[in-house]
Amino acid sequence: MIKDIHQKLKAVRYCVALGIVPHMEVVVRFSSEVSETPSNITDIDVLGIKPCNDSPSHRIIFDCKTLNKMSAINRALWAKGLVDLTHSDEAFVILSKAAPEAHRLAGNSLGVRLFTEKLFDSFAHTVAKDYAVQNSYLENLAAWERLAEIPSKQPALYDFWAYLTANALLETHGTQGLRSLMAKSKKIEGELDPTKDSHRALFNLILVQFCHYLSEMVRDFHNIFNPEMDKKEFEKIVRYYVWGGKENYDLRQKLKVALQNAKGIAEAEPFEFPAWEKFVELFRTFLDAPLLLGSVCLPLKDLAFREVSTPTTELDRRLTMRLDSNSRVRQFILASASYFIDATRLPREFKDQLSKNMNFG
Repeated sequence: MIKDIHQKLKAVRYCVALGIVPHMEVVVRFSSEVSETPSNITDIDVLGIKPCNDSPSHRIIFDCKTLNKMSAINRALWAKGLVDLTHSDEAFVILSKAAPEAHRLAGNSLGVRLFTEKLFDSFAHTVAKDYAVQNSYLENLAAWERLAEIPSKQPALYDFWAYLTANALLETHGTQGLRSLMAKSKKIEGELDPTKDSHRALFNLILVQFCHYLSEMVRDFHNIFNPEMDKKEFEKIVRYYVWGGKENYDLRQKLKVALQNAKGIAEAEPFEFPAWEKFVELFRTFLDAPLLLGSVCLPLKDLAFREVSTPTTELDRRLTMRLDSNSRVRQFILASASYFIDATRLPREFKDQLSKNMNFG
């Protein structure tokens, strides 16, 4: 049973009401790990990530504690350290007992808000009108627990699940995150079955992370994008951007040539990102509405949790509102799914089922 779950679900509801994507129990590992076996530093009770839209992505840490083992200000100092370590923007600490006013003011100066559950409810009601009602399938505890069982039921997915629910969420560079996600996703080819609801949910969760990285990249790239450049020039610039610059790309190309020559392959194929031509087309499509791609992440995660929940009319209505929040949401979701399947060779039935579920068929 997940500890402090009542408070965590309040944090999840708050995030959803504000269009923030919530992630529960995110394991934190130090990025400069030097041991052969990764060690966990701590975990984040709930991490809320607001994808890029008209502003850069924003991260909120929710620290939920029903038992107070340290003073409120010490809790705030700890949360501040976690904010800095994970490159987050602020933290909310939900306590069982009220913190003294001085502790709360000191916490505010650190970018840490100290709440009791009652104060958090009051605050949430003032800033999020939908906080008062159950708003998404993400509030279904059984769904969180069902998805958390994936690695134990299918050990071949253990490493990928650990990456997707921890390292991937804390990656702050869109291009680096995208490269890692694509490389790791190709390794699970043959492990996902579109007839299983938990695997369809996992596919949607992968797309959430894929679209999050790309929302950061598109917003960043749009500042240098000239709609009048020809296709060849556009493709060249995107290639160097994805690989972190021309020097990095050239180095990888030389490495591939050397490896293939060592295998006796005389004419090495060019080094490219997976399904490169389709990626260029997808990236160009996103640039037509560069501030809207982030809006697909929350409804996509809601669709993932719907796969392992019992659908209800009211939650479907609210999910439909998110899917219809702008004219690009459904288009971008299906375009992302189509590319991702081509690039990773996962079964096409995943996209077919996703398209069907967006219409609650």
